[in-house]
Amino acid sequence: MKLPVTIDRCYFTDLSKNQVNEELNSLTNQKQFGGLRTDKFVAQTSETGFTIGRNTYGLDGFTLEQYPEIKGFYISEIPLTINIVIKPNYFAILFFSIFFFSFIPVGIFVDKMTINGIFRVPTIIERFLFASGGGLIPGVWCYFGYIRPIKKAMNWIVEKLKLNAINNYGKLPRL
Repeated sequence: MKLPVTIDRCYFTDLSKNQVNEELNSLTNQKQFGGLRTDKFVAQTSETGFTIGRNTYGLDGFTLEQYPEIKGFYISEIPLTINIVIKPNYFAILFFSIFFFSFIPVGIFVDKMTINGIFRVPTIIERFLFASGGGLIPGVWCYFGYIRPIKKAMNWIVEKLKLNAINNYGKLPRL
């Protein structure tokens, strides 16, 4: 069973296995935003595939991104067919989703709540602050920190290895 935000796709490339391994082993640290952010890559290659980890360090606002591990499995040689699997940190996504899906409905639909020691109906501004502070901020944090880097990692590996997508590879046609 494929999980909701997991990417599991097959690609082909004109590069050989050795060229792909050389490309991945030559990954170096990248400095961005004038050195405020550093991306460090860790790659492990073998005869059957590769694994790439990307760690981001820095002082800017973009370092909250947590890039998932990229795994590639070689399927065939000519042309080189690679199955790319990117699976995010589901624990973190679930953790932030709990805040998002609990605070927003409560902030909108609650009849009365205790505010400053008084049990009363909240105003629109208080409802908005409760929903945004407890739900929207963790939701945005989850999206920019854990969900968006999945697609960015996919685009990065496709560009790095010059991959071309194979549509419906290994899937039965619909009747």
